[in-house]
Amino acid sequence: MGFLPDLIASVKKAALEEAEEVKARVEENADPAKNNLVSGEIDEKEPEAVNTHEEAELSSDNENINNRIEPTKAEAEAIERGLQTIKNDDLEEIRELGSGTYGAVHHGKWKGSDVAIKRIKASCFAGRPAERERLIADFWKEALILSSLHHPNVVSFYGIVRDGPDGSLATVTEFMVNGSLKQFLQKKDRTIDRRKRLIIAMDAAFGMEYLHGKNIVHFDLKCENLLVNMRDPQRPICKIGDLGLSKVKQHTLVSGGVRGTLPWMAPELLSGKNHMVTEKIDVYSFGIAMWELLTGEEPYANKHCASIIGGIVNNTLRPQIPTWCDPEWKSLMESCWSSDPSERPSFSEISRKLRNMAAPINVK
Repeated sequence: MGFLPDLIASVKKAALEEAEEVKARVEENADPAKNNLVSGEIDEKEPEAVNTHEEAELSSDNENINNRIEPTKAEAEAIERGLQTIKNDDLEEIRELGSGTYGAVHHGKWKGSDVAIKRIKASCFAGRPAERERLIADFWKEALILSSLHHPNVVSFYGIVRDGPDGSLATVTEFMVNGSLKQFLQKKDRTIDRRKRLIIAMDAAFGMEYLHGKNIVHFDLKCENLLVNMRDPQRPICKIGDLGLSKVKQHTLVSGGVRGTLPWMAPELLSGKNHMVTEKIDVYSFGIAMWELLTGEEPYANKHCASIIGGIVNNTLRPQIPTWCDPEWKSLMESCWSSDPSERPSFSEISRKLRNMAAPINVK
């Protein structure tokens, strides 16, 4: 999609700036307590710290920004072309599911049906007037694209709320009962049996194959963004979530740092060189997500950002594969996180290999 080069440039810049900051601190023999601020470990308090940083970053141009997003031509065009709008009064918020630099996500009801409601902070659209206008226009264009996606393994996008509190925007999407795969792994003793693991990986690969067929790059593929329904013990369901709205992602990644995304970022995104970045960045991320699914752990949890960036770029750092990992899973993971994008398989190939792995145990 057209927004990918800008997004890549912004995230690369943020990652490299963070690496330089860490390097400078090390050279100055910074206090060890201060070094903890740039740890690669992600804890539950991270979003709050990021929010504070984000709000401190706002320029004087945005000091008076409230939540209200004024109507735009892009909004009118999106609605004219069929984007569904949902009245805030038709929504009932039940409980908060999580929050981050973008805002907060709630489990809610829309005319009796379970949905996920993502309230978007006005600061996601902060900037000088021209930039703010462009961010809002991109939001509506991408929302229209998301509303056109229909696949069993991609979270359904229902519509946009235009009349939220103080005129704020929100997205309404399908609700997945067990939340993210990351949450499930943390609750269920951090491992899933091989049969369920194959089903979940196949579902995710099918969803990504569909998205790449539509020329859509996810850019933030990881277990935190794979949503699951585990109610049927024989047939878990996995769907790709946190799709699109990439201009909002771009803005919050730059203001909030890339710590939560770094371990899944392909070397060509972090190298600082003019690589031809393709959809294969998602394949790299999928390889890391396969490792998460295998181990139930977080990649590089105890490493600092600088060492993660250096290791990924120099191809000296990949997650350690347990000795008990089956050879086919290991081989597929390693091909996905290859340093050379051209050596990584497509999601069509990944889907085929996972199907072959699942055939002997009668997984459909």
